Amino acid sequence: MPSPNTNVCLSWLALYVLLISAIPNCVLRLKADPQIVEAGHGCSLINTTNANALTENRKNVFSLLVENISSTGFATALFGNGTNKVYGLAQCRNDLSMEDCTDCYAAAQKQIVIYCPFEIGARMIFDGCFLRYENYTFFDQAQDAGNSNVCISDASSRPKLFSETTQRLLADVRSKALKNEGFATDEISANGLSAAIYGLAMCRRTLTTNSCDVCLQHAILLVERCFSLQDGRGLDAGCYLRYSTLPFFTISSSSSSHSKIVAILVGTLGGAVIIALLWVLFIFRHSLRKLYKKVPDPSQPEESEVYFAADDDPELDHPFSYDSLRAATKNFDASMKIGEGGFGHVYKGVLSNGREIAVKKLVVQQSTRALDEFVTEVKLISAVRHRNLVRLLGCCTRGLEKLLVYEFMPNMSLDKHLFANTAKSLSWKTRFQIILGTAHGLSYLNEECRLIILHRDIKAANILLDNDFQAKIADFGLAKVFPEDITHLTTRVGGTIGYTAPEYAVHGQLTDKADVYSYGMIVLEIVSGRKYFDSKLPAPMQLLLEWAWNLYEKSKAFRTVDRRLIEEEPELNKEEILKVIQIAFLCTQGSPEMRPLMSQVVSMLISNTEILPQPTRPAFIDDNSTSNRLGSANIGWMEGSSVA
Repeated sequence: MPSPNTNVCLSWLALYVLLISAIPNCVLRLKADPQIVEAGHGCSLINTTNANALTENRKNVFSLLVENISSTGFATALFGNGTNKVYGLAQCRNDLSMEDCTDCYAAAQKQIVIYCPFEIGARMIFDGCFLRYENYTFFDQAQDAGNSNVCISDASSRPKLFSETTQRLLADVRSKALKNEGFATDEISANGLSAAIYGLAMCRRTLTTNSCDVCLQHAILLVERCFSLQDGRGLDAGCYLRYSTLPFFTISSSSSSHSKIVAILVGTLGGAVIIALLWVLFIFRHSLRKLYKKVPDPSQPEESEVYFAADDDPELDHPFSYDSLRAATKNFDASMKIGEGGFGHVYKGVLSNGREIAVKKLVVQQSTRALDEFVTEVKLISAVRHRNLVRLLGCCTRGLEKLLVYEFMPNMSLDKHLFANTAKSLSWKTRFQIILGTAHGLSYLNEECRLIILHRDIKAANILLDNDFQAKIADFGLAKVFPEDITHLTTRVGGTIGYTAPEYAVHGQLTDKADVYSYGMIVLEIVSGRKYFDSKLPAPMQLLLEWAWNLYEKSKAFRTVDRRLIEEEPELNKEEILKVIQIAFLCTQGSPEMRPLMSQVVSMLISNTEILPQPTRPAFIDDNSTSNRLGSANIGWMEGSSVA
């Protein structure tokens, strides 16, 4: 029978082995990110003549692909006979973990069928992976007519220097990729540029070196059109090329082997030190668990206090106690109040280290629903991370007082810039940036997040703006989490009248297209600079959606545009604005099935070639009388009113 000392030694050895085996993964990839951001997609112009055969064969091909891609990051497959044969290829970026690769592939598989349900061929391109199927063998194809580029982000302050530097970077990653089995990453800096530029090149593994070179050279020509902006992608049948001022990848081809060697040396030479650190960390975390309680318990005694702070933010070195938040907000002084949210007010706070925060103080009293909202926000937002979502930093509860702590948004909410009389007019470039950022955030919540989240209260007041006027969606108190196998939920209506989808407002039927409708209303507000309802205007203009649609039907949609924009920017991109208005009408269609997914909205916004479908008459419009604009819905249009 082993002695206690032997057991202790075996425990230490087990910890050591586990730690050493984990080191390479820690060195190479520090944080999971499946890179499920759509770069492009395409559908064949030919529909199948046998939908059942296509669906079945495609399903089998996708199943075969997932078996290999989950272990190697790459797979090809074939299933079927004759004209119904389906060829498939899937490939992930080399820097993705297998778990992230599997997640990216799953999202691509789901999305490609939505975009192209009956086409004989299609492709889906995310930043992290690529999926394609055809009824012919295409594995050695480097180029085709479906190539494109995607140009986003702000313009460089020094366009000539930025363009020259980016050109050198892409030539370098192309050269390295040809020597590294079709994949390479690199970065470059230049005097005069405020940030480094990062580049990535990847070819399909089925291409020869020569074919890879041909594809990458053409991708560079495609992406050259983006060089005035800080982020661009070149996409072709056989390759993916990207540059950005943001570090969007986790390893470089030149550093991979070096990192592995470092990991081995650390494991071999530093074992004793690491074990000691692990033991200290274990004790430290064990102590913290007694202090941090991440989900408040409504059954706690009235004066008890529960609080926590995010443990992955270096500036938050202690949890948020009630006293610390009260001090940060000057005892919740009216001068620190910056807004109102569901069930309470929002205050600006300044922590002892100078960090600015936003504190949402819920007015709970005995409201069980308010307690439920608090728990919902804590559980949801603490688990959700996206650049277009406001981050929850922590929470605190003392008795019936419930506090949520968010990152502070210096430019406040969108409504204050659109509707306030003293507001400085937002440029069209900024407005489009907000429209696109909001779409990205909703696409993540509705489709890409592990939990399908419906916000239910998307409106201008819940779109916050950071230092660079990037949009961030806030206030998840009314969010609904959908199980993946449920298509809709009949529930008590929540949200703000005017932004609420008709099927939800009238029948209480909540679908994944409810947020899409709300988004369409926000887009019209951003374009026009006016609220969804304004009783001060003449009757035909009071309802924004009705007024804008009437102009659209008369081919006068540009008259919807905010007069301040027209006066301040005489060279507006009229074509882009009209496209955005058309997208808004597609989002506000009466039938949920006729509205696009938010991922499709993102694609429509960033594409310069995609042909948009023509919208039909939006919901909640009735020409018969002003009092009957809502049809059968017995709901009054009142500014700012909420359905509770």
